Amino acid sequence: MSRIAVIGCGVFGATIALKLQGEGHAVTVFERLPMPLSGASYNNQNRLHLGFHYPRDPETARQCIKGFAAFKEAFPECIVSGFPNAYFVAAEGSLTTPADYLTFCGALGLNYHTIETSRFEPRVQNVALGILTDEVVYDSARLGKHLHQRLKDARTDVQFGTEVTDAKKRDDHMLLTLSGGRIDAFDIVVNATYASISRLAGSLGLPLVERQYEYTVVPIIEAPFGRTGITVMDGPFMTVLPFGASPHHLLYHVEHTVIARTVGHHVDASWLDQATSPFAHLDPDAVFHRMCEAACKFVPALADARVVGFLHGPRMVLARRDDTDARPSIIDQPCPGYFSVFSGKIDHCMWVSDEVAERLRVNPVPGR
Repeated sequence: MSRIAVIGCGVFGATIALKLQGEGHAVTVFERLPMPLSGASYNNQNRLHLGFHYPRDPETARQCIKGFAAFKEAFPECIVSGFPNAYFVAAEGSLTTPADYLTFCGALGLNYHTIETSRFEPRVQNVALGILTDEVVYDSARLGKHLHQRLKDARTDVQFGTEVTDAKKRDDHMLLTLSGGRIDAFDIVVNATYASISRLAGSLGLPLVERQYEYTVVPIIEAPFGRTGITVMDGPFMTVLPFGASPHHLLYHVEHTVIARTVGHHVDASWLDQATSPFAHLDPDAVFHRMCEAACKFVPALADARVVGFLHGPRMVLARRDDTDARPSIIDQPCPGYFSVFSGKIDHCMWVSDEVAERLRVNPVPGR
């Protein structure tokens, strides 16, 4: 049995902790926020991907397929389905042609059927192809409560409101400095902090990798139609999806959702506080109206949508991958006893947890 620290209690950190606790390890989770899934795991589109979104990066699509069924099986009470969820290819400006998109879907064995775009409700225009898919969404609030309860039931030591400020390698142990100055020792550290992942790598003296950091804003809207998923591919277009089990939808537009972007080794610290974030300096209504106006090019009914709130926060993606839009999950072990998890799509968390556990089975305690 190893003493393991998992840093970050988003969906990746929580599922990794539960997996390792279930295999007999003594796990402590450190989360700087007061509740699980309060950061990037909540501030996103809550789509469970089956791969349809990534015709320019089949590897990301395959990772989604790999995790989709396992996620649905693990969290059935958090899944929201039973609504039409359609993908369309834009008639102009798409980076993937309709023929190539269908070839991609066929090559990955994705289940879909084509639809007559003129008969879809609400009306969708300026598109050349439409398909209905089996993709669903998850309810972020339910998932957070569910994982919180599972961590309690497993008696996992979760320390909320606790930030790991430094990490050092000492002999066979990893020494973590916690907010307040306390130092604790662990056999293994798993860093699942998402946008802050490189900070601890720097304190360990590990090579830093440039990442692209983006601050995103996703309006929560009252839509003038029933629960529906609409995604227009493949380029600077839009998505509208049900917001979990709520009566609302989330609106996303590639050109307008990302309000700040930088490439570097670390996330801008001001982005981690909503009071100093890029969104704090903008007019929320203006952000919504720009996004809504652009989305109306494809879904005219959105002109009557009303904004009721916003999800916003930082995210981290691979740098300089706009050509493929790659969003893979990557598990690194840059030194003995230290794992970092570069998290892509939410439903990757199941196979990522399994892979971290498998690596520890092969090499349970480094250096011993």
